[in-house]
Amino acid sequence: MPKPFQFVLLPLLLNACAMAQPDFLSLKTGKKGDIHAWLVAGPYPNEGALQLRGTGFKTDYLGGEDKSNPSEGLVSGAHKWKFVVGDSKSGLNLKRVLPTDQPAIGYCFTMIDSPREMTATLLFGSDDGARVYLNGETIYSKQVARGVKRDEESLPIRLRRGRNRLMFKVEQGDGGWGLMARIVHSNGQAIEGLHQEVVIEKTAQENSFLRQFVGLKGAFDIETWLDCRAIRTTATRWLVHMSSKAKSPEKLRAALDASSERIGAAGLDCDKVNKACTESDLSVRSAYKDCRSDLLKWAQHPGSLESTDVIKEDFIRVMKGGRYFVNSSGKPFIPIGYNHNPDWPELEQSDPLRDDFDPGRTEKWFSNLERHGVNVIRLMVETPPSGNLEERPGLFRPEHLLWLDQIVICARRHNVKLWITPYDTFWMSLKKETSTYWAENGGPIRKPIDFLTSSKIMELQKKRMKLLIDRYGNLGTVFAWEIMNEIDLWWNATPEQIKTWSDEMATFVRSYQLKKWGRAHLITLSFAAPEPKGLNATTAFQRKDLDFATMHLYLGVTRAPKPGDASQAGKDFASGVHYARNKAEGNRPVLDGESGPIDKWVTDVRLDNQVFHEMSWAHLLAGGAGPGTRWPYRQPHHITQGMLETLKAIRTFSDEVPWEKMTGPEEAAKVTSGTSFATHWAGIARFTGKTATLELEGLYRYRLFDSVKGVWLTPVKEHSGKLEFEMPTHECALWFERL
Repeated sequence: MPKPFQFVLLPLLLNACAMAQPDFLSLKTGKKGDIHAWLVAGPYPNEGALQLRGTGFKTDYLGGEDKSNPSEGLVSGAHKWKFVVGDSKSGLNLKRVLPTDQPAIGYCFTMIDSPREMTATLLFGSDDGARVYLNGETIYSKQVARGVKRDEESLPIRLRRGRNRLMFKVEQGDGGWGLMARIVHSNGQAIEGLHQEVVIEKTAQENSFLRQFVGLKGAFDIETWLDCRAIRTTATRWLVHMSSKAKSPEKLRAALDASSERIGAAGLDCDKVNKACTESDLSVRSAYKDCRSDLLKWAQHPGSLESTDVIKEDFIRVMKGGRYFVNSSGKPFIPIGYNHNPDWPELEQSDPLRDDFDPGRTEKWFSNLERHGVNVIRLMVETPPSGNLEERPGLFRPEHLLWLDQIVICARRHNVKLWITPYDTFWMSLKKETSTYWAENGGPIRKPIDFLTSSKIMELQKKRMKLLIDRYGNLGTVFAWEIMNEIDLWWNATPEQIKTWSDEMATFVRSYQLKKWGRAHLITLSFAAPEPKGLNATTAFQRKDLDFATMHLYLGVTRAPKPGDASQAGKDFASGVHYARNKAEGNRPVLDGESGPIDKWVTDVRLDNQVFHEMSWAHLLAGGAGPGTRWPYRQPHHITQGMLETLKAIRTFSDEVPWEKMTGPEEAAKVTSGTSFATHWAGIARFTGKTATLELEGLYRYRLFDSVKGVWLTPVKEHSGKLEFEMPTHECALWFERL
């Protein structure tokens, strides 16, 4: 080889060796051992995941999952590894960083740098199932459909001194997709000196601040930085959207400016930056607390949202004779709507602490609902992962209250009533770290049953209900108070404990409303069981302190419908209504509070619309007080235009039906090619096919309706005896009234 070539090659080899040195970013694990930063790759195919038989779970997309030691930018299969940072409270949202509408596999990798060889505990929660490798060894493997729950799994592990490769393979079926993980001592305490390391590129744009510390000495305190960034973001948004309500906003602006200068002056020294972030976090929080102190004081006793003449407000009550509802003028009121939580699209923009704060979008959405005949939405006042009404139990957050105010104002303008429940018990229980009520967050719940049996917590619950009644209880915009969501599911309570809690809370809510406003809105309580049994059935269907029965009708094929299941979904849904109506005492109304494809979200919009259509009409035809209230089960949560068209059709139909004549004992109405619900005086029926028959004795009047297009096909007609007709369209409904 000629010497000149050797001379040139040597520097190139040396440069190549230098370039090959990995760029490590060293990060401290969180104060509780949390792992915040990951390299992720995906989404990879996972056919069959919805049946818990995902083919991707057994497929090695990395060409050696157990041996992988990836770096950012490396291509594995069809995907590059990305550097991502999870939320300090809710973990890593894979749905956001690896967007897909299909079942999938995602890989999450980090290295754990241990100061010594030791035994430890890996705690994690995954959505859905997961396989876990540590230093090439499979230490966990389970296919399961679930949401992310902190510390759901606990694994004893052995850490080597120095770097340990930790890989999660996380399966996605539908709905959410994510991971939370931490490493602690066997006693649950954080391990001092435990770091994580990831190999990332210095010059990429995303998370550019962190990239400055690649290859530098020391470990960056990412959790403190995340917390500091979060409070700075919140305070900045607060000043933009709420400065008119602020006390001394200039002090908060000064604190934010000083924070930026302090962090900037720390340069690229990890220890100095960590200290600067800690100091900045404290100083901005202090100024933010002072800035909002007057508003915080207001939120504890805010008074009513709007001054009204309560006696003239449109309070809904149970119809004389039962089964249905009427408004204040005595006109039948059929609740037509669905579930829509505050943090779902269209309502979330009314949160003043969102960067895209735009209450106009909420206004437009309620206008759209009104145009489609929606007159009720079921609304939980909070969803803990996105915001609590209380920043600590008993201390109400003004920003959240103003968010709710905007929702109520928009609903009121557009004649949509709110079926309000004060706690989202699902998220309270599934993500304890996001709810202020649990002991680990400084709250009073030490074990689940405390939420129903602790006198201290009962007083907090009454305080929350009192706030809601004081603020909104004088408005006809409230349809009903649902005093607790799914009381039988989350608290490990006996039926006796449920009854005792229900009796006390329902009595308080009714008596306080009457004392405060002289009138009371309806009261209900929901059970997760679609068909409560025993004492729970007595509480749900017969207690006189509850005005109507609420079930969550996740039944039969409605839980995971497939093509061809729409008709059966309607029948299964109706069976739940029949069960409730047979159990209900005093002909009280029964109403589905949640329903939909809970086990398998339907990605085919056409099928989802068909299932919704069948279920909605089936609920009405089974004697329910309306078409039921769907939980969206779509990503993101929303109901489709086709579903809105179904609700609009049912509203058009319902507005003409003589519901007040349908409160008596049920009687059979003979129909062919259809279903019916009837009493001695009136009834409704729905037909499919080419011909239809209705057999009644005597004289009656009727009107025919296209239940797909939502238009009346005939004027009111009179008839005697058997009615036979050629179907003018594939699917029709009619009401009839005996004369």
